[in-house]
Amino acid sequence: MKYVNSGNGKMPLISLLAILAISLTINLPGLAVSPMLGKLHHIFNSSELESQLITSLPNLVMIPVVLIAGRIAVPRWQTAVLTTGLAIFFGSGLVSLFADSMGLLIFLGCMGGVGCGLVVPIAAGYISEWFMGKSRQTDLGLKSTASNTMVIIANVYVGWVAAHNWHAAFAVYLVPLVPLCLVPFMTQKYIKSHLVLASAPATKATEPSTADHFQGRESVRLVIALIVLYMILTYCTTSISYYAPFMMDKYGMDTTQIGVVTAAYYLMVAVSGAFVARLKKFFGRPVMFICLGLCAAGLITIGFVKSYIVLIIASLVTGFAYGIVQPVIYNKTTYIAPTHRLGMRYFGYVLSSNYVAIMMVPFVDSFFRKLFHSTAPGFEFVFSGVVVVLLLIWALFEHDNYVFAVNPLSPAPSPQEVAVADAAEDILGKKTPTA
Repeated sequence: MKYVNSGNGKMPLISLLAILAISLTINLPGLAVSPMLGKLHHIFNSSELESQLITSLPNLVMIPVVLIAGRIAVPRWQTAVLTTGLAIFFGSGLVSLFADSMGLLIFLGCMGGVGCGLVVPIAAGYISEWFMGKSRQTDLGLKSTASNTMVIIANVYVGWVAAHNWHAAFAVYLVPLVPLCLVPFMTQKYIKSHLVLASAPATKATEPSTADHFQGRESVRLVIALIVLYMILTYCTTSISYYAPFMMDKYGMDTTQIGVVTAAYYLMVAVSGAFVARLKKFFGRPVMFICLGLCAAGLITIGFVKSYIVLIIASLVTGFAYGIVQPVIYNKTTYIAPTHRLGMRYFGYVLSSNYVAIMMVPFVDSFFRKLFHSTAPGFEFVFSGVVVVLLLIWALFEHDNYVFAVNPLSPAPSPQEVAVADAAEDILGKKTPTA
């Protein structure tokens, strides 16, 4: 049997692959079929907003489900929650192949959102539970790579097949079958029986303790800031999936070209996630500020240009930057959680913000388009770019905040950062309960 380093010993390779396979599903609801939103708009003679409900409503449904899953996916029930979620998602995808109305497609998308919502915290929580230190950061990057690679494949496939048979595009929702078949290799029983622990000294050095985690009010304050950062940045960059189909359709570009532009974004998110540790070292401590600046530049460029090549390049730049920030946020979540055991719950809080962001895109952008009376095809991209600039300004003002501060050599907060937080708690008085 082949093993991989877990940071605290060795883990079966098949278990790591099974855990990463869960992430193949988590970005699929709605986003997978976004390249053909313009086509569905014409097929069903629906409004632009109604077409976008196929993307936004599943993510709205996912929000409470992700929060619930974060609480109920304790070790005893993890396998049951995971299997149920994957089965619901797969079943809704199978029926979508035969659906023939916009209403039914939206309903089935929401059912897929329920299934996907059940597995989202587990996808990250398993990595947080079984991996430590640098191995955890690497594997959280691979998690991001797996989820976004699947969206790349889905976008290219949907962009190509929609021109021939739009029903066949929904075959991407059958992907949950892959992790469903691998569930036996990621159960608590299987992993514990095959896990090879390091020697006692090494275990002591790598095993996380409460000293590595923020406590009380500081933990709450940091997780709220992390949620705001993740939600707003995801909202802004998701404009590529939502509005590229409509903008490029107005420019006379076909679904294949739309699929390439959207896939370019997810390609770089995937590549950045795979090499996040190296990229953090390359850019150094300013990495978060550099990434926010690149996201803003990429989005504003998309909003102003009509060149197919430039659209691809700008999409690549935006994806590259977002792909670094995403796994960094995941890893910070594990330390902002007051204890290691509460990691799954905190992942539920943070990851739910991802789906809040995806859900709110058409409603927020529609509001501001009307507010500014804009008719420009690229308005949403320019507006999103400006919002990221505001995020960057916030980050620069809060540059010492653990949410924005990045140590390329260690993903964990420094003892000084935790000590300062503890001191602040003492000044404020009795600490807030962490359970």
